[in-house]
Amino acid sequence: SRSVEMIGSVSYDKIDQDGNLHITIHDGSSSNEEKRVLEVDNIITCAGQIPKDDLERRAASAEDPSVSDKVYTIGGAYEALELDAKRAIDMGTRLALKIKDPAVLPGKHKFESGAGAEEKLFKLLTNFMK
Repeated sequence: SRSVEMIGSVSYDKIDQDGNLHITIHDGSSSNEEKRVLEVDNIITCAGQIPKDDLERRAASAEDPSVSDKVYTIGGAYEALELDAKRAIDMGTRLALKIKDPAVLPGKHKFESGAGAEEKLFKLLTNFMK
């Protein structure tokens, strides 16, 4: 399938031997949790403002290398810095353009453009305010 589904309040449980992602969707109380198995081509985590690469690390330690080649972390989950939303969109776009390239490896895919004018100004003002 070539579709994207946005799902909120999710915990990533595991990646099975077939590369499927097992998740739990939380809806406020434990009685409303829904467990799902997603059959996926690739897994790209872009979650939160703190580094969160545990799913990528678990996939890298899997016995089957075809599983570890499917999991990527971008944005604030990859490396938390200022202006994460802009950087996450940039990284996601660049990863999407090259994801089929065999040279693109999970954990070694830091696709970023140089610092833009907004980011340079933000850093300058942040330093000025200290």
